Amino acid sequence: MNNVRMPATIDLNLLRTFVEVYRSGNLTLAAESLRVSQPAVSHALKRLRTHFDDPLFVRTGTGVRPTRSATDLYAEISGPLSRIVARAEDGTRFDPTTSHRRFRIALTDLGEAGLLPRILLATAATAPGVSVEVVPLDIDSVAQDVLSGDIDAAITSSPVAGQVHQEVLFQDRYACLVPADLDDDEGRIRVDDLSRLREARVGAAAGHRAITEAVTTLGAGVLSRVAHVEVPRFTSLPWIVARCGYVAIVPIDAFAALALPSGAKLLELPFPSPTTSVHLISHHDADATSATTWFLDTVRSTLAA
Repeated sequence: MNNVRMPATIDLNLLRTFVEVYRSGNLTLAAESLRVSQPAVSHALKRLRTHFDDPLFVRTGTGVRPTRSATDLYAEISGPLSRIVARAEDGTRFDPTTSHRRFRIALTDLGEAGLLPRILLATAATAPGVSVEVVPLDIDSVAQDVLSGDIDAAITSSPVAGQVHQEVLFQDRYACLVPADLDDDEGRIRVDDLSRLREARVGAAAGHRAITEAVTTLGAGVLSRVAHVEVPRFTSLPWIVARCGYVAIVPIDAFAALALPSGAKLLELPFPSPTTSVHLISHHDADATSATTWFLDTVRSTLAA
């Protein structure tokens, strides 16, 4: 850590407050998450500013933003603190019926739309006080996010590098999102249409590298190796297809659960669809705590085929 020196002793509850403010960027939201009053959060931040001789957060129009020193501090303590808190809470044994634990999971926007509602229904059924916070999935950093304790789990369609636990939840396959007025061949897009129409594609950071791999194996003349437009999120694709006349190769099971605009529809590919394994990513010793075990088991039982 470059700009902040850790005091010899400090109340862990102050650091928990700091982490919640950093993650939420809002004192009110942090107070709600910690189940304390906003004045209590403000008082904790005042003590932390004295400890570290730094303002830590600067007010904005919608909340607060961290200083450079606060960013350095968060990078140092967020992972170890998450593990300490998890172990401490586990000492009293996790009771889903009374717990107010917050779990953090990384998902793509498609995961939020297609998978998250099922997870929320399952957690609420047995743990009404538990909350779930979703963070955007970045396939390149997800392993470190899990190992540091910044998130409890992630769901991705690409395996990740790193000493994390990975298990297959279910298999998904791909279809083609096309303009609604495009003629089809018994429910499939024609090869000439697939090669003729401009393509929209989601970037690899979203975790669906199987799409790019499929394009490579199809050979020249069907799809370009470089898309005409690349976007970071899946949920914009139906509107690009509907309004601009593009095509997009997408995970069919996830998109089948979404409400598409009237100008777009799903068609099967004109060749055997590539499949992809949807993985649950977690810390290799996540099952050492009963709270995390419960959350991972809930996700598994809800989404696994």
